[in-house]
Amino acid sequence: MKSILFADNTVLVESENNLGTLQNSVNHEMTKVMDWLTANKLSLNISKKQYMLITNKHVSTESFVINVNSNRIERTLTYKYLGVIVDEKLTWKEHCKQLCCTISKYVGVMYKVKHYVNNQALRMLYHSLINSRVQYGIIAWGRAAS
Repeated sequence: MKSILFADNTVLVESENNLGTLQNSVNHEMTKVMDWLTANKLSLNISKKQYMLITNKHVSTESFVINVNSNRIERTLTYKYLGVIVDEKLTWKEHCKQLCCTISKYVGVMYKVKHYVNNQALRMLYHSLINSRVQYGIIAWGRAAS
């Protein structure tokens, strides 16, 4: 299992071709994580934890369950990580939808102030409010079809 850490955010990643093997492996690794947390006098808030299966296969994943100390971890279809919304099929539809909504609000702001500021100020607003959000994470989601 690979761990990705950023500040107080941790993501655990496991890859496997067989769902049964994946489930066993993840549950085993979660037991190790809980043992480490306990040994270091740390706790895990299970109610805030989620997992997501990323797959392009057309197999039933309804029976896939991850448990930590007899508590079931909730499954999610999308996950926001460091401002980028990832979905289980890597379509980026939710991320693009959220981005369009955010940009739409800022376009409205720019429309309202365009009569009160010069072009240089408008350009600065565009780069700080819109372009920065479009560019953020584009290396991950930039090939999205939606």
